[in-house]
Amino acid sequence: MAKAIKYIAILGLFLAAVCLAAGAVAARRFGTEALAASAVAAAMIWLVGGASLLLVGAARNRHARVNAALLGLLVRMSLPLAAVVYFSRWDHPLTQHGIVPLIVVHYLAGLALETALAVRLVAAAEATPHSGNSVAVQ
Repeated sequence: MAKAIKYIAILGLFLAAVCLAAGAVAARRFGTEALAASAVAAAMIWLVGGASLLLVGAARNRHARVNAALLGLLVRMSLPLAAVVYFSRWDHPLTQHGIVPLIVVHYLAGLALETALAVRLVAAAEATPHSGNSVAVQ
């Protein structure tokens, strides 16, 4: 579980860097309020990515972690998809500041890192001797 918390912190730092870069680019087109929209998008992606990593990290053995990773996929996709639909259909102030493309940018960037971190968590469960598996990775 400590490794999952460490990975959530890494994901947060990475998304903060993406937030600054994407916000700066979006601010050229949508104005300075795009920085706030970028921060909202980054926070949302960090929350769902963190929840997904917590699910994987809380599982006790390799098979449970693979199942948790699949459940994490559902968690990881549901909120951003719902947010894109919400912001696309209703006239929200953040819509004029580019929140929808920023959600997509943050989602794709976070997905790449979070997938790599989830795979490492699954592999770590296989390497631990008390994981319920008879084969240890070396």
